[in-house]
Amino acid sequence: MQATALGWLVLRLTDSPAMLGVASFAGSAPTLLLSLYAGVLADRVDRRRLLLGTQLAVGGLAVLLAVLGTTGHIAFWQIVLIAFAAGCAQAVGMPTFQALMPTLVAREALGNAIALNSAQFNLSRIIGPAIAGVIVGLVGESANFWLNALGTTAFVFALRSIRLPAQDALVRAEAGLWSNLLDGLHYVVSQRVLLALLLLAAAPALFVLPYLALMPVFARDVLGIGAAGLGLLTAAIGVGALAGAVTVALFRPPGASARTMLVGLVAMAGTLAVFTVSRDVVVSCIALAGLGASQVAYYTTTNTLVQLLSPARYRGRILSIYVLTSLGLLPLGSLAAGAVAQSIGAPQTLLIGAGLTLAGMAGVLAWCPPLRHLRIGPTVARAA
Repeated sequence: MQATALGWLVLRLTDSPAMLGVASFAGSAPTLLLSLYAGVLADRVDRRRLLLGTQLAVGGLAVLLAVLGTTGHIAFWQIVLIAFAAGCAQAVGMPTFQALMPTLVAREALGNAIALNSAQFNLSRIIGPAIAGVIVGLVGESANFWLNALGTTAFVFALRSIRLPAQDALVRAEAGLWSNLLDGLHYVVSQRVLLALLLLAAAPALFVLPYLALMPVFARDVLGIGAAGLGLLTAAIGVGALAGAVTVALFRPPGASARTMLVGLVAMAGTLAVFTVSRDVVVSCIALAGLGASQVAYYTTTNTLVQLLSPARYRGRILSIYVLTSLGLLPLGSLAAGAVAQSIGAPQTLLIGAGLTLAGMAGVLAWCPPLRHLRIGPTVARAA
């Protein structure tokens, strides 16, 4: 809800696609800057307490944004600063959350757990944007910020109830932070298939996911459906993603296969291309639903492959690199997409991004052919 309302607020205040890219960059840049350090922390300290601290910070910033919006003193520079601060908290929280998951479920159930987590996340993406669009149209953006603060508070209370296995409650700091970081990077570089997975994740982060920052432009200028229509478009992504996540959770075999990942990535590029050329709301929603489903197929499978290939002692650091390539590069993509869209238009910008995604995938597969045939069972991995 907050993301939908915030994007509309930025567009209302600035009337600039480029500023949408700037705001998205501010919120996502901390992932680029801090995720590797966050991975080291996740391997050294109590992960539950670290995650609690990050969520308390996110909740406090949501309250600040809500107060500024309600009092009518909100300005674009304030949005950028708050987005950056919240991004810092999320940059630390994401690798920590990812590293917690294997301590809570059995190895053979890890892929299903990741898919179910994606399902609940995307259920909120269905309900949230649709409600947010209606609320923005009726009473403005600030009510969404208050609701986000309330939701964050509920998550903090839920997180407090989690009790981890005793052996994972604390991770010993065996060396300095820099030494731990270099040790994790050396391990990743030594594992060609794992490195290829992490590099491949950069392609959609740079060239596909910036579509999220440009959604207000499509709602207002391309399709002409306004704030409520923005909620509809975003909800369509969530419907497809939820359907994809439930399908993966219910029907996927134990382990993971790179074939599913690659099909998902090709489908992401294809459905994005259809969305960019569509001028019909129904066709656009169908394309976005397909994009949401293919995103889940790609990211759920990639996440599972990375988790299953990660030794426990390196897990936090490896997952922080995954967060860096899969999300940390997003601000650079959003910033570039906003600037290019200002010059040639949002549809043309994203169509180019779809083509670059396929080119990036082809390059990674040429560099690491075994990735094409990678299959991992719940206990044994092989790359034929």
